[in-house]
Amino acid sequence: MELSLTSADRDARKRSEVRAVIAMSIPVVITNSARALMDVADYVLVTWMHDPNPQAGILSAQLIVWTYMVIPMGIVAVVNTFASQALGRNQNRECSIYAWQVFYLSAVFGVLGFALRPLLPAIVAAIGHAPDVQVAELAYADIAILGTAPTVLSMGLGWFFVGIHRPWTATWTVIESNIVNVAVAYVLMFGAFGIAPMGIAGAAWGTVVAVVYRSVRLVWAMLRPNVSEAFDCRRTWRFSWRHQVDLWRVGTPVGLQWVCDVGVWAIFVTMLVGNKFGTASLVATNTAWQYMRVAFLPAIGVGQGLQALVGKSIGAGDPSRAIRETRLAVRLTLVYMGTLSLVYALQGGRLVGWFSDDPEVIALGAKIMICTAVFQLFDGVAITYNSALRGAGDTFVPSIFFIVANWLVIIGGGWLMVWWVPQWGCLGPWIAGATLIVLAGVFLWWRWRAGAWRAIHLLDPPIVQRAVGDPIESTSVIVVSQP
Repeated sequence: MELSLTSADRDARKRSEVRAVIAMSIPVVITNSARALMDVADYVLVTWMHDPNPQAGILSAQLIVWTYMVIPMGIVAVVNTFASQALGRNQNRECSIYAWQVFYLSAVFGVLGFALRPLLPAIVAAIGHAPDVQVAELAYADIAILGTAPTVLSMGLGWFFVGIHRPWTATWTVIESNIVNVAVAYVLMFGAFGIAPMGIAGAAWGTVVAVVYRSVRLVWAMLRPNVSEAFDCRRTWRFSWRHQVDLWRVGTPVGLQWVCDVGVWAIFVTMLVGNKFGTASLVATNTAWQYMRVAFLPAIGVGQGLQALVGKSIGAGDPSRAIRETRLAVRLTLVYMGTLSLVYALQGGRLVGWFSDDPEVIALGAKIMICTAVFQLFDGVAITYNSALRGAGDTFVPSIFFIVANWLVIIGGGWLMVWWVPQWGCLGPWIAGATLIVLAGVFLWWRWRAGAWRAIHLLDPPIVQRAVGDPIESTSVIVVSQP
């Protein structure tokens, strides 16, 4: 019990938990950031083409594809939750059963993605960018959507390894796949070894080849004796309705939230900025977005590592430890995001200038970077608490919040800014986006503090949990039942 611990015991426990949070965060941050670096690398390679049309169109094309992909990616993200909670209960075989279900799920969405390809020209045309920009958008999106199945599979298996607290396997495979992406994309984009230059389409093919490579590597890692014997991986490959239902039940709200997030930001970039304010605003937004990734992707990585820690602690019947781990992760994220906020506010124009020498783009980008600097801390809070809630299985209410708030604040508020203060240009919609992120940080902090996640129990049988220590904790014994 908490009260029986000496000061030395509490200090030792704190040091142990700090080490655990850092040890889990470092590889997951690298993993998460490295996967996104594929898209960033594509953007950098596109800038080497010295053509503003692909540079203006690549983010729109990526967002179109991601709007579809994030639905299954959100579902398989909770493999982390189920695997970590099963690990906390010493139910290792259950961990690999959930991992194998990703194969079946990714195959279904891969087929559907291929079937959606004929719709891409109409989607790109409906966005209505300049004709040359549309050509670049379609060239990228038409190839990138072929990577749906391997992207979902590699993501799901990566979260399996994070959930079983072996995150470095996911990390090394994504680093290797980044090398593959850059090498293949460069050769195909600019031509080499007798291959004719393919332009922006080559960047898309590089990403597809890279995620296929990573999928193969993760399957091989899962079947190696050190993993397969510990988690019975070679005997748990069969389709399981019960485990599929678990993933869809808990993961669907996450997938819907993610598709709403990406879809809303796609409308934001393509319609509120690109259509209303032109190519220079679109290039400035695309460039600022790359720096936003530098900020929020490591924060998401810390959050996903926290998701595994919280899941294991709850699976082991120790919600108090989950609370302490979350507090540590929030502090770590705030230090990182706060540092970047200062850099973006003070050096935003110079950073944008690394990707463009157009004075209009640099001036617009500098203003956008100040806007991003304002909401970074709230973004870190939102990401971390949302991840902790996901580790506890609390996905429905946060997802509903994001779905409603995204449309009301970003789209509704963004259109109002365009209408009321058009003289602010693309900065008006960006202010609406910043408002949403501030609200999200406050809401998710409150949701975690309210403690509704304590009543959620994902795995049978129910276990007895003792909660002690923090204001939202009590000294009572809580028997958690299936909702």
